[in-house]
Amino acid sequence: MNAFLKGLPGETKVQAHQWFFMAASMYALGMVPLAMLARHGYGPVALATPTGHAYEMLFGFALALIAGYLLGPMPARRLAGFLSVWLLARITGLIAPLEWLTVWVNAVFVGLLAWHMLPRLWVAKKWRNRLLAPLLGLICAMTVLIALMGHLDYHWLARAFLDESVLLFALLMLFMGGRMLAPAVAGEFYRQGKELEARVQPHIEAALIVTVVAAFALAPLTAYVAGLLLCTSGVLAGVRLLRWQLWHCLARPDLLCLGVGYGWLALGLLLLGWVKLNGGVHFSTAVHALTVGALGTLAANVIVRVTLLQVRQYPSRIKPIVMLTACMSAAAILRIGADLSAHRELLLMLAALAWSGTFLQVLIIQLDCRAYVPSRHKLSRDSVD
Repeated sequence: MNAFLKGLPGETKVQAHQWFFMAASMYALGMVPLAMLARHGYGPVALATPTGHAYEMLFGFALALIAGYLLGPMPARRLAGFLSVWLLARITGLIAPLEWLTVWVNAVFVGLLAWHMLPRLWVAKKWRNRLLAPLLGLICAMTVLIALMGHLDYHWLARAFLDESVLLFALLMLFMGGRMLAPAVAGEFYRQGKELEARVQPHIEAALIVTVVAAFALAPLTAYVAGLLLCTSGVLAGVRLLRWQLWHCLARPDLLCLGVGYGWLALGLLLLGWVKLNGGVHFSTAVHALTVGALGTLAANVIVRVTLLQVRQYPSRIKPIVMLTACMSAAAILRIGADLSAHRELLLMLAALAWSGTFLQVLIIQLDCRAYVPSRHKLSRDSVD
């Protein structure tokens, strides 16, 4: 195990995002259409249920994004091991979702992930930064716990844990999205000869952490209080977004598109809080504002942004970044609208096409990221955010 974690001396190192982002994009491309087919008896049974589909969205797709973003450079052999275990967990989850093998393989993957990431994240000095370690640890624990509850036939409990796990991913997006947007917007202000006073906004960030964590902890006891806290966190996220003044960054579509993702995050928290205040009606509808609108938009933009920066290209010069953001927002609107419309199946199909179309664009950019960007727009040393 130690040899696996450390790698062999002199072995070539690879950035984790180069493999995990590609895997996540391919999985996202096929997952939603497969779920649509499964609902009509033509796809994997595991994706035919809302629980199975949601589990793979959060603990399959989103965990691959987390691994790609946070694992960093590592020996190719070790990275191949990580990716192989993730892929095996996805295959067993689709073929035998309630078997011990699926629980065990998921446990191995998140165990390796936690072992590699958490010690590095725990050394942060500020408590807001250090919170990332227990948050990721809890997400890893939930991955195993939900799979175990499903195997033991406690399906209602697995569903309850799954529903509340959305808040953990929302908090992670609030934290990571803010840490990505704030310095990038500040850099754009600096290039314009201006100064952005509201950057990370530590007081608002701390309030977001407290309200979302409290909503997660109190949800089993009092949905009403949890709803109030989520509405508060949605308003706080919206205020934070407004204070970044993205209307001064019209020449930076990459920043505007990240802002759209963060806006979906604020809206999703508000909707989820409103649903909890009103007895949980349309819970799934509100959740899709977070999983499709926020997670889908931020994931697509982060993958493209990181991929282009890796080859020293300037993300703001790539026109499809606006198209894929619009496409993902359309997917979210269609998915939310499907639950409120008499034409549900048609809107679900259109939402699935928009989701898959977005990640097809993302995958194409990864496969040939230079095809869209003229060489004259290569990054200079002082143009990186």
